[in-house]
Amino acid sequence: MAQRPEVGVIADSPLQRHVLQGALSGYGLSVNVICEPTLFEHQPEERIRKVDCWLVDIHDEDQEAPVLERLFDLGDAPILFGLGKAPDKHDEAYISWERRLFAKLEEHLGRLEVLDSEESILALNQDAVHTATSASERAHVSQPSSRPAREIWILAASLGGPAAVKEFLDHLPANLDVGFLYAQHVDPHNSKVLTQVLSRHSALELQPLVSARPLAAGEVRMVPVDRSVSFGSLGAVIHDAPWQGPYGPSIDQLFGNALDYFGNRCHAIVFSGMGNDGAMTAPRMKRAGCQIWTQTPESCANSSMPASIIDLECSHLSGTPKELAAALVARCEQNGALTDQNESGAAH
Repeated sequence: MAQRPEVGVIADSPLQRHVLQGALSGYGLSVNVICEPTLFEHQPEERIRKVDCWLVDIHDEDQEAPVLERLFDLGDAPILFGLGKAPDKHDEAYISWERRLFAKLEEHLGRLEVLDSEESILALNQDAVHTATSASERAHVSQPSSRPAREIWILAASLGGPAAVKEFLDHLPANLDVGFLYAQHVDPHNSKVLTQVLSRHSALELQPLVSARPLAAGEVRMVPVDRSVSFGSLGAVIHDAPWQGPYGPSIDQLFGNALDYFGNRCHAIVFSGMGNDGAMTAPRMKRAGCQIWTQTPESCANSSMPASIIDLECSHLSGTPKELAAALVARCEQNGALTDQNESGAAH
């Protein structure tokens, strides 16, 4: 990962400092200086000069003045005020607060979310555990049925997602009576490479999402990065308009559009990723009766995205990618959502 911006935090509230440090760490940002105002004068000059942006939240003007005077004397890094008190992380309002914080930071520091590189995606071929199919077995896996999927599962991810989703898919059989929509924050130029790599050892068909075709059982469809998607009676509708927000695909927007059409037939699994995309709409999905599962934070390359769902108490189940795959198979067995193997391909 390239050198990340370094941030300084000066706040008179211990809780505010703690929450800010956690939020910044979730985006892979280094917190070079963090202290209360009265201790700022003791911070070494060399550390202060390394800071690329300051977050200042001081309510006592007498304490604020000397801090600002020293900052102006020692450097020209931007200083951000007016952050507002951070809501509790279990409060839905926290997601909006965190997004406002990062929107301010990105005005001065540029894009903060890190995406998987083409090299890291290609490396998944070498690192793959061949559990779902062998090359000879894959030749006998039939195409997915044209029957519309009984359930729709959205696989949502950002940084570290390709490795996690590949492990998940590699542990699934071909005869699940569900369809998948894979929403991955990725550079549009790497989307085709990602599709090829993830389908290599999977028993499921992985292809780009296309308009005017219902999602069939046994399919994994890649959601476009640069064009938004809604749903209707003929299937997906891919629009020329971009996704809302700074990153594509917008997982929150996708969750909302899928929920509006499929209702509680749509569910989600949130894998490794920076930020909190998906957390804004997750409570509405939960209230509608949809299942939301998360990758365990300790198994993530970056835990911020699933952790934001867990903090809101919207995660019904958390596990490693392999455990989540086993749980989905068990759910399908319990619900009778396994198709005949002769019809949809051999299970492994």
